[in-house]
Amino acid sequence: MSLPVWTVLPLFQSSPRELTEVVRAVESLGLAGVVATDHLAGWRNPSDPVLEAVTVLGMVGAVAECRVGSLVLQTALRSPSYTADVVETLSSITRSSPLIGLGVGDSRSRREVEAVGMELPPVAERIVRLKETVAAIRSRTPDVEIWVGGWRPELREVAAECADGWNAWGGRPEAFQAAAHHIRRINPGVLISWGAVLDTSRGIDSLRRVLKQRVDAGAQALVLALTPPRAATIRRWAPLLLGNTSSHPGAEPY
Repeated sequence: MSLPVWTVLPLFQSSPRELTEVVRAVESLGLAGVVATDHLAGWRNPSDPVLEAVTVLGMVGAVAECRVGSLVLQTALRSPSYTADVVETLSSITRSSPLIGLGVGDSRSRREVEAVGMELPPVAERIVRLKETVAAIRSRTPDVEIWVGGWRPELREVAAECADGWNAWGGRPEAFQAAAHHIRRINPGVLISWGAVLDTSRGIDSLRRVLKQRVDAGAQALVLALTPPRAATIRRWAPLLLGNTSSHPGAEPY
């Protein structure tokens, strides 16, 4: 089987130097591209360093040969027109069309937002903002690929009705399969993706089983955050996890 494999840029640090190394590792392995998460505070401690997502996308997009994208930009943090501006600017910088993943935030996002003195609106308002953001992006850059991330049924419906793809982060394979089936009932053309943090200390066989379970459950693309989050980890572990493969058509990951 053949499917795109993306990796997550390591933003929980104070220096961007490692980001370029990650991009080069991804390119050397023929993976689909790199994505940036959208966080306002450190991972374990709110005061720990974190690189800002939009700034990183501009920096990486200017040098990357592979595709660059977000997974996900929090639409509650920016107006629809501002996010559309970001996407239009990024599209003018990158060599290939960016992947734009959008989301509405979760419990961790709420803690981060409140830690910097902002408020996260109710879910219903965030869903409306998400739809408005998709529409704003479509009006400015109609060919950009948009994914919606999140497990909520409302988010799956937005993905099926307005976007090109849906991403689930973590979760059980049975739940992922049911969610993918729900989306395909609404729109069979939406790309289904799955992503997670994969701790390489678990061993290669265990991690390969995790990926195979999600592909068998319906994943058409994978987004991997390998730990430790370094270019060296990607260079060592991605070939072992995916086989002697790239993400290009005809590759055989398993």
